[in-house]
Amino acid sequence: MVKTAELDPSQNYLFGFHPHGVLVVGAFANFCTEATGFSCLFPGLRPHLLMLPCWFQVPFFRDYIMTSGLVSSDKASAAYLLSRPGGGQVAVLVVGGPLEALEAKPGALSLRIRNQKGFVKLALEHGASLVPVFSFGENELFQQFPNSPGSWVRRAQEALQPLLRVALPLFYGRGGLLLPFRTPIRTV
Repeated sequence: MVKTAELDPSQNYLFGFHPHGVLVVGAFANFCTEATGFSCLFPGLRPHLLMLPCWFQVPFFRDYIMTSGLVSSDKASAAYLLSRPGGGQVAVLVVGGPLEALEAKPGALSLRIRNQKGFVKLALEHGASLVPVFSFGENELFQQFPNSPGSWVRRAQEALQPLLRVALPLFYGRGGLLLPFRTPIRTV
């Protein structure tokens, strides 16, 4: 993690994280673990990665993700974090949303934000500062099976997304497994 500015721990922040990648590995490593020393870089700030609400309906998985500091991305949960008195709260939102995961391919970068700008309004309503966060190398961690826009695979993925509430990228990593390729992630 590369720190480019001092952040006042008496304020609340909304970090806009990009890109989504296949599994949001960079955001999880930086904001749900101490792998990159977040608490040393930003003393007094407590990060909370926002995740799709549907994942909080899965028994046992819900408990696991909550112990990691993940919070539902619904408006009420994000508003609660951003309105906490005394500051020090950081809500981390992956601004591209789940459909951006379908675009996550090595060497490619796209931001799907057309209908997803409510986070700006939310930050303004609660007086939270918006902080852009970019993670270099996120899209290089996994390969996806071909799913170009308009293909039958992409049409099926986009049709299932509203029903399941998650995107279903068909991906693989090292050795054809779910292990990510050895690529450094630099989050700024």
